[in-house]
Amino acid sequence: MALAPKFAAHRLVFGDISAAAASATPLHTVEMFLDYVCPFSAKLFNTVYTGVAPILSSGSSRSSADLGSRVQFIFRHQVQPWHPSSTLVHEAGLAVHRAAVAAGNSALFWDFSAALFRDQKAYMDVSVVNEGRNATYRRLATLAGSVSPKLDAAAIYKELEVATTPDAEGSVNIGNEVTNDLKLVIKAGRLVGVHVSPTVLFDGLVNNEISSSWTAEQWLEWLEKNAI
Repeated sequence: MALAPKFAAHRLVFGDISAAAASATPLHTVEMFLDYVCPFSAKLFNTVYTGVAPILSSGSSRSSADLGSRVQFIFRHQVQPWHPSSTLVHEAGLAVHRAAVAAGNSALFWDFSAALFRDQKAYMDVSVVNEGRNATYRRLATLAGSVSPKLDAAAIYKELEVATTPDAEGSVNIGNEVTNDLKLVIKAGRLVGVHVSPTVLFDGLVNNEISSSWTAEQWLEWLEKNAI
């Protein structure tokens, strides 16, 4: 599935992307539908981001030095409403994504995602059940600010904060600054029929062979066989 330019920082590429884009051979695409409060999503993300990505970036995979030039990863937000905080954490991811794009640094989104997955228990059901929505947003914005000085916690919180009084037209259901972005990423998952996290698509098709329990070595072996 295509990735809207406004969500550019959700794309993780390796090597010279301009050369890859100009190549007659298009990149293979791995789409990871992940929920920030899903333990299995955390396992899959962490293996890809801390194990697979550094190898693809360095070109040091065992049998294919140019594997990184043939594959790209896309982060897809898979909000799971049976965990109400899932909406809030993904809104935070989208707010950070905006900041990453503005800073011209996609890594800020991925680094924040890594930090949020590490701290995911702090946003699971029992951790937020007695907390106001804006208070959760404030904690998420503070987490973002701890990732990099380029992520302004106050600015990110402003994107997330929900007004406590009606707007000028009397509306009391106005959402926040990333509500429309959230609608778009949810539609993306519905369009391809993704129901649970993590779900991985390879070149547009759901691939149930890929598991959250895979090691980096298993990922690389599979990619070397399929990203050809």
